[in-house]
Amino acid sequence: MLLKTYRAGGARRRRRARSGKILVLLAIMLPSLCAVAALTVDLSMLQSSHQHLQQITDAAATAAAREYVDSGDKALSAEVARSMVQQLNGMADATVQVNHPPLSGPYAGSPTHLEVICKRQADTYFASVFGGPKLNEVTTRAVAGIEATTSNAAIMVLDPDPPNFQLGALTPLLPPLPALLGGFEVLGAGRVDVEGAVLVNTEFGGRDERGRRVGRTKLPPYAVASTPLLPLSGLRAKDIYVVGGVDNPLNYGTLGGGPSCLKCNRFPSPDPFAKLSPPTLGATPQTSATSHGGKTVIGLPLLGPPVTLRPGVYDYIEVVSGIAIFEPGVYVIRGKHPLTQISLQIVAGTVVAEGVMFYITDSPNYAIASGAPDVAKMNVRPPANNLITLLPSTLINIGLLNSKMTGLNAPGTPYDGMLIYQARTDRRPIVLVQEGLLLPGTFKGTVYSKWGHVILVGANADLDARFVVGTMRIVTVLNTRISPKIPLPPAYDVYLKE
Repeated sequence: MLLKTYRAGGARRRRRARSGKILVLLAIMLPSLCAVAALTVDLSMLQSSHQHLQQITDAAATAAAREYVDSGDKALSAEVARSMVQQLNGMADATVQVNHPPLSGPYAGSPTHLEVICKRQADTYFASVFGGPKLNEVTTRAVAGIEATTSNAAIMVLDPDPPNFQLGALTPLLPPLPALLGGFEVLGAGRVDVEGAVLVNTEFGGRDERGRRVGRTKLPPYAVASTPLLPLSGLRAKDIYVVGGVDNPLNYGTLGGGPSCLKCNRFPSPDPFAKLSPPTLGATPQTSATSHGGKTVIGLPLLGPPVTLRPGVYDYIEVVSGIAIFEPGVYVIRGKHPLTQISLQIVAGTVVAEGVMFYITDSPNYAIASGAPDVAKMNVRPPANNLITLLPSTLINIGLLNSKMTGLNAPGTPYDGMLIYQARTDRRPIVLVQEGLLLPGTFKGTVYSKWGHVILVGANADLDARFVVGTMRIVTVLNTRISPKIPLPPAYDVYLKE
């Protein structure tokens, strides 16, 4: 019994000795343990601040690159990056540096990439207690790239929300057509082949390439619509790139076969002629301020005598029959025929208009010396008004025997190759009829009407032309082919690279 008592007392003394040592060690190590814990907390906070700032920097680089695709303005894209960081994300104290092209990394010097570097002070709660800095600078970097996502384009449809309208019959060239069904439409019994991409900015709804609902609306009108009357009709192109959706993905295919080229629910493409000013004296070759009033050409078919028209300012131009020769240069048409209410009408006869540009405007007081008033309205979208019926500004029968119409020959100017340029304030339709059954005429060049509508009626037509328009409708009896030798820019997407 005494032995047990002795052993128990000895064990208690040893435990009290060990407890004392632990307390001493704890007292010595406690500051270090607290410092490690504080450092762990501060490092976690710095890492969280870095991750948060990196996410914002990535978004800023992507937004800046997207702005550069849309506007082509480096200063504006840099401002978008700064606004994304400092204003939208509430980091007014952050510094934002935008380098276009990047100054470092694998994309240094690349004009299609930009670099965003952000710096910001981050708080540390415990480091200063142990002699460290209270504020630490966090630096993040991101690089976004701009890459073509389609082939070069042949058709660009710009209007995101086009108004509805209907075009009456233009006998004998065009029967009555239904109201607008989409931003870009294909009607008829034939197929439309486009040697290039079709880019459509219209936001109307429909289905994407997988049959899923996209866009703002579920019912017509669609961004792109096709109403084939035969199983083989529809639209074939190298790429079909749409902001909204289409009526039926099965109506669209890849030119030459292969996987579907349809891409819906995408970013809009910028207007390649957004900075193209109205023609003025000295801005383009063969420009004249001479006023010719209205001109009507009527003569004997194939016999003439030829009627020569010269560059200048016209109230209207009408070719009804005979032979009309347009000298190279710019033809400004600022009025309408008193009976037809059409500005430019070429319906019969033989027309030779090589190296010309027709500038069509609804400004009756257009001044070719200054470009007023159109030059002040370059960035103004005209009111929609949802007009039910519109008369065309232009009606051209392309398929006239031995006729030739080619765009302006003005190398080194933005007007080079431009055949029809309609003022941005003018929504009137441009109607082109190509009946290529017997000895078709030549129609070669660019048609630009930012907010207008183009109707192309084709029967075995093959056009070396490109279209940049508000909306477009192709009515094809037989197959129609559009194959510009000088294409438009492709659609671009933005990718985060670093």
